Amino acid sequence: MLRIFIYSFSLFYILVGNDHQYPQAWDELQSNEGWKLIKETDRVKIFTKEISASPLPAHRAEMISSLDMETLIRTAWKVEESTEVFPNAYIIEAGIYKKNGQSGYTAFQVFDIPFMTPRLYQFNSIRLENSVHWSRAVNLDKSFNPNDLLLPPVNFGSWQVEKYGNKSKLIYRLCTDPGGAVPKWIVKMANQRYLPQMLLDLETYASKDSE
Repeated sequence: MLRIFIYSFSLFYILVGNDHQYPQAWDELQSNEGWKLIKETDRVKIFTKEISASPLPAHRAEMISSLDMETLIRTAWKVEESTEVFPNAYIIEAGIYKKNGQSGYTAFQVFDIPFMTPRLYQFNSIRLENSVHWSRAVNLDKSFNPNDLLLPPVNFGSWQVEKYGNKSKLIYRLCTDPGGAVPKWIVKMANQRYLPQMLLDLETYASKDSE
């Protein structure tokens, strides 16, 4: 009980001690309650649930990996290498606008998915030991979007790694609304198809980093 209290207090101190802004529905996304399994491959499980922040359901993807926790989360933190880490995610450009201390940055990713208008995701990220949290960056100067790309109205989520016996569990949580005139069924289908591949691609890239 004391160990749980110390951990909770430490996490509270970390969250309060930084200026990272969390959306109101953050706790809904992070809660383990209410998730429904909708897809399972040989290695990846995909769950979904409705949360208040978006008209589209949130997603959670889980995978067990033989790689160590630090290698996995360090790879998830490398946003500037997103095009290489996630070669199947239709990310055509990514980078960091600015560093926010030693464990934070404001960054971007441009997604160019077939039959859809390119989207520019701008977000603030922070690393907290074995997790990476991000949420949509607002009020950025227009100079950061010189091509006037569509900015999704909802975007927040996390990467997390946990010890799983002598292996690691990689958990990806995502709540997003790409905006624009895109049928909801297309977004749902795309998430179910590409989320499992994202975890596998991250592991593949991380395995090279650990060699």
